[in-house]
Parts: sequence; structure tokens; C-alpha cells
Amino acid sequence: MAVKKKKIAVFLCAALLISGMGSLSYSEQGAQVGSSGTGLSSGKGEGTEQQQTGAGAHTGVMELTDTTGQPEFQGQTDNKRQLDTKGQTAALSANTSQEARTLTANTPQEIQALGAMEKVAENESLQLYVNRETAETAVKDLRDGYIWFSNPQGRADDPKASPLYKSELSAQVLVTYYNEKGQVNAFNSYDDSVAKGQFEISAMDNGLKVVYRIGNIAKSYANIPKVIGKERFQTQILDQIADEETRKDVAFKFSLDEQKQIYTVRKLQDYVAEELSALLEAAGYTADDAAEDNKANGAGEAAAAANAEFTVPVEYTLDGGNLIVSVPARELVYNKAYPLATVQVLKYFGAAGTDKSGYLFVPDGSGALIHLNSGKQNAEPYSLPVYGNDGTYDVRERIQSNEITRLPVFGMKQNDHALLGIIEDGDALASVTADVSGRNDSYNAVSGKFQVVAMDFYTLTSGTKTSSVPMFQNKIYGGSLQLRYSFLSGASADYVGMAGQYRAYLAEKYQLKPLAEAADAPFILELAGAFRKSKSFLGIPYQAAESLTSFSEARTLLEKLRAAGVKQIDLRYVGWFNGGINHSSPSRISIAGALGGRGGFRDLANYVKQNGIGFYPDVAFMEKYKGASGSATFLDRSKAAIYQYDPVMYVKNTARFSHYILSPAALPKQVDGFLRDFADIGNRGLSLRDMGNEVNSDFDPGRSVNRQDALAVIAGQTDKLKKQAGPLMISGGSAYSLPYADIIVNAPVRSSRMNITDEDIPFYQIALHGYFDLAGSPYNMDELQNPRLSMLKALETGSNVFYQWTYSDSAKVKDTDFNSLYALSYESWFEEAVGLYDEVNPVLAKVRNQPIVKHSKPAPGVVRTTFGNGITITINYNNTAAAVNGLQIGALSYRVGGEQNV
Repeated sequence: MAVKKKKIAVFLCAALLISGMGSLSYSEQGAQVGSSGTGLSSGKGEGTEQQQTGAGAHTGVMELTDTTGQPEFQGQTDNKRQLDTKGQTAALSANTSQEARTLTANTPQEIQALGAMEKVAENESLQLYVNRETAETAVKDLRDGYIWFSNPQGRADDPKASPLYKSELSAQVLVTYYNEKGQVNAFNSYDDSVAKGQFEISAMDNGLKVVYRIGNIAKSYANIPKVIGKERFQTQILDQIADEETRKDVAFKFSLDEQKQIYTVRKLQDYVAEELSALLEAAGYTADDAAEDNKANGAGEAAAAANAEFTVPVEYTLDGGNLIVSVPARELVYNKAYPLATVQVLKYFGAAGTDKSGYLFVPDGSGALIHLNSGKQNAEPYSLPVYGNDGTYDVRERIQSNEITRLPVFGMKQNDHALLGIIEDGDALASVTADVSGRNDSYNAVSGKFQVVAMDFYTLTSGTKTSSVPMFQNKIYGGSLQLRYSFLSGASADYVGMAGQYRAYLAEKYQLKPLAEAADAPFILELAGAFRKSKSFLGIPYQAAESLTSFSEARTLLEKLRAAGVKQIDLRYVGWFNGGINHSSPSRISIAGALGGRGGFRDLANYVKQNGIGFYPDVAFMEKYKGASGSATFLDRSKAAIYQYDPVMYVKNTARFSHYILSPAALPKQVDGFLRDFADIGNRGLSLRDMGNEVNSDFDPGRSVNRQDALAVIAGQTDKLKKQAGPLMISGGSAYSLPYADIIVNAPVRSSRMNITDEDIPFYQIALHGYFDLAGSPYNMDELQNPRLSMLKALETGSNVFYQWTYSDSAKVKDTDFNSLYALSYESWFEEAVGLYDEVNPVLAKVRNQPIVKHSKPAPGVVRTTFGNGITITINYNNTAAAVNGLQIGALSYRVGGEQNV
């Protein structure tokens, strides 16, 4: 024990010394390795780790340590390295057989707060509590004793938060709404509901329901007349009150119109109206009397003025080890004059104070971490929509393009506890928001926020004058806005544990099965077939299909790959019908004659079938490249036409048309037409270009489809394609497409690198690997511009080799809309592709059907992935060699270790 404590003390002292040194972070190192493709591992694909002695003496070698159970470098904030010590307050205690770690406990203040709450539900894993005075809730995890609160318990003493932000810290619901000018205003459930006593708590199965009435809710007192004649006011009210001061007080609350000889009630505060109602009741003046006087004086049908008032119900239920928080959207109530813009529930659930260590997990692209208390108050808070932007919002300027959020999840690690949030319903309407302490308050928080009503401005022009009129969505989602929270502790309380929890959730929900074992990992090849090219005949311009890779040439390439030893191939063929890559409506199929026509397609389909090659002809159902028929509508009632953006001015370039967005209402008819023709061409397998990549609304007043209902349409049609067309290769691989996917290409491999984030993580791959064949961008088209770096990333994430080629000379696409295909001629890439595949296939084949069970960053630029069968892959992304525990890894290289479990 003494030796153990001494080692820990030495390590911590060293860590304190290191923390004062300026050095490159993992992300900074990664930025430097994109220019070099040299420095291959001297021993490709070694099956075991080889210990190197004296490694520190080699020139250009970093000497690193990575001892099991010791803290690892987790990235860098400003000039200090952050050490994840698995909870700074964790204690070590010894027993007879091992040293056991004691989990971090709640503070005395939190335990005291729980004592003021009432237990309302319990199961074998969790207990649910509520404070009936404040509507706060808490969940106690019976498995480790830790308590998670809806609101931070130290908020009243927060030195950073203003009174407004202290109210938000006390709120469970935040809403924003529009006024008649389209301006956005905000309410919170503490100031505008709980503090006014405008909420109700009721029991429900396995939980409770809180109904918040938010805003200035005008109370109705039926026995107060709006208008009453002077004579009746005197005889029926004043003469019935004995006390003179009381008579004067009542008379003051009405104003006399001498000309009409009537009294009109003044505008009264709620408590004043309540007092007046009681005085009138004591005088014998009833609601029937008031109704009679109102009617006699023409006020009986007077309508109350519209106020910004909202009813928001929130349901909390326990489901095994999970807490489900749901807002039934059909029960949301608001005045049409003040449309409800957004609802955010439990913004501060589990919020971590400045005394906690850990990070926020956000699903930006492949995933990213925001270190707790990072001090990045100058960076914009994190907020990105799930499944990317809705294409039917007319975006006039686009300065930044972010990675698409593919998975509706978020999480937080604080010390040795963690939570994972899953947006179960309303996910297409949701955004994930996150922020660090120090901006408005002293807490780090991550949560989901839901859009209820969409709004855009319609511009009216008259001569030189313009004005903007707000246009609002007229049909909202009628389901639920639902979050599911899972809780982790100890060794599983990190982003790998969160990903494993999400993997188990998906496997159970969709009955997913691990991939079958195979001798080889697939080589995924995308071929560009035909494209439309502008030509002229006798000075008359026209467009004709031009071949980049014919069906016979595709077969030739497949034969070349097989001859080079690449046996397991999955082929994605883009541009095979209806004019090529940007094809016309797929409701009818006309196979491109320039590629060899129907006969050539059948010959290729027969060849791949005989040789066990996956064949996935590509189709775009939701992007209409030709014709506006069936397209969706923007909020301003114009057709949803998408244009490219000027790379210098960032504005929409109306001279560069891209496509129309198909209305979700028109998708089933288009899919049905395609399947009728596809059944006759003799192939099983299909590539979906856009159905796993985007979700769009339709704001046409006659057939309005909100984004969540659009997602349901897409999922239903993808299911139909899976059943009738066979295996599916899906581009993008957003969560709603996962139940139907066999292969996912263009999967996210990085985040948007927003300023507030600190490091990228492969959460997407950790969650999905072993159940799907995954591939990122084609190696020769990836933004890294270095196929070896793409290969190293594939090893880190267990992804497959992926290339995009053409057979013909790429000069055909010069000065066309397909300039991006200019450098794809297979001759430039063939030998490199085969070499990289030969190098990684022995490794990827062994882990293809294995989950990722550990992912760590032992040092800047070095990552290690462990798979379910015990195989580890340690990758060095640096331009210099590195040594980890004496294990030397060359620049831009890797080592494979671990024993495969039998």
C-alpha cells in the first residue's frame, strides 16, 4: 500500500509540473499532420505489441507513459493540460482483496434538499422525488446512491448569476414566443408560473405530472360587472355596504361616464380583483347580477384581450434505470396572437458547478467534448439542430457550415458520475444546447430544446420601400417532446460508457444484431456513372448524358480489384439512370444509354451476384434536380428551391441552382413508382443518397407537414425500400435510418470544431461499430487530403476503406457543375488504395463485428481503441515517432495489440 501511495504522489507531482508547461493539444497536433504521407510503420499490421527498449534515445521520439488505472491526458484548455483524475474527491479505500474506489457522494446541501422533497415513485433502480413548493424534481439512483437534481441546489448563493439568471436556474421549463412583429420574447417557469402559484402537481403511473400556466394569467371573477348602470350601481352595490370607507373603496374601483350614466370597472391587479369580488359577494351581488348588467349595457359578449399565456405540461416517469421526461405537445396551449416558438425542459438537470471535473458531451458530427469550467466565455454557447438544418427555411446567407448532428443524444460527466440524454420523440424538432460556467452563472449544463412553431419573414416591396411581415407555421407536431435520461457511475461514467448505453438502447429498440464474422473487411467503392453536360448542335444548346464509368468499365475495375487480391467489395454506383448523377424524378426508371443501357446494367448485376460483390445503385428521392412538381414550400409560400452559396460573399447565388426539396407528402408516391420499375431490372440492393441525410418540412398551407411528421414519412418509406429492394447502403446514417441500414457511408468522422468545444471523439462509431459496416468520406475526397490519415482514422474507429473513382479521364467534368469530380480517375488512386487495404484488412477483419469498449488518448496526437475481443489499436497521428510505455510507434503509424478472446 505504501508503494502504491508513493507512486500516486509522484505521478501527481509530475502532473502539476507538466500542467504549467505550454504544449500542443491533441487537436493542434492533428492539424499539423495533414501534409505528410510518409513515415509508414516499419512493421505493418503487427499482431502483438512489441516492447522497445531505450526508445527515449531515438531522435524525434516522444517518451510517453500510459499506466492502467492512472490518469490520462484528455486534451488542453488554454495553456494548461486537463487531467481526468476520475473525480478529484474520490477516495481510495483498501479491503482484503483489492483497493476499491469510493464514488463521489452528494453534498450535505443536496442531501438536505432531498429531505424537503416527497418521494412519488420508485422501482428497483431509481426513486423519483418532487418539491411541491418549487416543482423541483430529483432522481436517486439506488445502484450507487447518487442523487440527480432538476435544478442546482447552490443556485441561491451563485455569485455570478443575476436575479434573472437565478430565476432560470430555479426553472424547469423555459419558453420563447413571438409577438405580432415576429420578435422573440422569453418566460421561465419559476418567475412566470411557480412564484405566482400558477402550477399543479398530480400523480400518474410510475411518476408525476406538473402543469405550468406561464405568463400573466388573468383570473376571472364572475361577480365583478364590466359595465353597470349608475342607478343599479348605487342600489345593488353601494347601498348594500354599511361601512362608509368600504363604499368609497368599492366606488373608486369603477369609473363613471357622466354622459352615458354608467360605471366601468377599472383595470385591477389580481389581488385587488379578489378583494373586490369578496366585498361584492358580501353585499349580495352575484355572478348572475353581473351577467345581467353586462348584457344590459352591451358588455355581455366582450372578449378578453389576448395575453401571452402558455400552458406547458411536463410528465416525469421511471422506466427501469431511466427517467423519462415528456411534454405532450397536443396539450400545449397558447394564444394564436403569441405563437410558442420553443420549449426547453430541464436545462439545468444535473448541472455541474465549478467544483466538478469532467466534460459535456455534444453530438456534433462524430461527437465532441466541452471541458467543464473551461473558461471559454468568449466563445458562443453550443447550439445545433438535430439532423441538421431544415431545408425549407430559406437561408439567404451561409457563413459557416457545420457537421450534421446524426444522433439525438447528449451527456455529461462530472467526477465519477455521468448521465446520458436521449431525445426519444420530437427529435427532428430538437436542438442540443450546452454552455460552460462563468458566462451567466456558475454552472455547466447541457440539454435539449424543442421548436414548436416555425417563423420566417415575408418581404413586401413597393417602389423603393420594403417591409417584412412574419409568417408562422400553421400545423404543429401533435405527439410528445420526450427525453430519456440514463445514469452511469464509476468506470463506465465517460463518453465510452454513454456510447455503450446508447448502443444497448438502439439494439433493444430496433432488435439490431451484430454483424456476422467474415474473412475480410469490405472495400467500399463508389463509381460515378453519367452526368448531364451542356453541348450544342448547330448553335442550339442542349444537355446530354456523358459517361464517366460505363457498366462494362465498372466490371473491368471490379475485375482489377479482385485480381489485386481485394475479394470483399461493396459497390455504390451513382448516376446510373434518368440522366445521370443529378437525375430526374425517380418515380420512373430509364437506365442511361450512355452507360450501356438496360442490357449493360443486367450484365453488371449478374457479374456482381456471381462474385459475391454487394451492388448498391444510388438514388436521391428527396432532392429534385429537375422540375418543381411535388416540391415543398417555404414559409413565405415560394417553392423550396436550393441554390449554392457564393464562397466569398456567403450569400445565396441564384445563378447556381442545386435542387428543389421534395414535399414529404409526395414521397410515398415517388417511392412506389420507383419500386415498380426497380423490380424489373434484376438487382437486390440500393443506395439512398438523401433519406438518411436530411429531414425537411413543408409549409404549404394546403398540405403542411411539420418536420417530425416528415421524419415518420421518411422512416416508413425507407422501411418499404428495405423490404422490397433489398439491402440498403445509406449515406449519412442519421439515427432514424439505422433500423434499415446495412452499410453506412459518409458517416461523420469529426466535429464542426466550434470554439467552445475542446476535443473530438468518435462517439458515433463507438455507439454503432459491430452492428453496421461503416465508412467515412472517400479517402481521395476527404478534407484531410491525405489517404493515410483517413486510413489511420479508419483504424481508430473500425471503419472501412472507401474510395470514389471514375474510369474515364476526369477532364470530362472540367468547367461543369461537377468540377468536384475532377481528380477521381482510378489510375491515380488504384495502387495506393490496394496497398492501404492490404495493410489494414487483417486488422479490420478481426474487429469488424466487435463493439468498441474503450477509447482513450494517452497523449497529444496518440489515441488507443479497444474492441470487444480484446484487440487494441494505438494510433500515432503525430509527424514524429512516439513511444508509449516503451512501445515505439512511427510517425503517422499504429500498433496492434491484445489477445483475441476465445
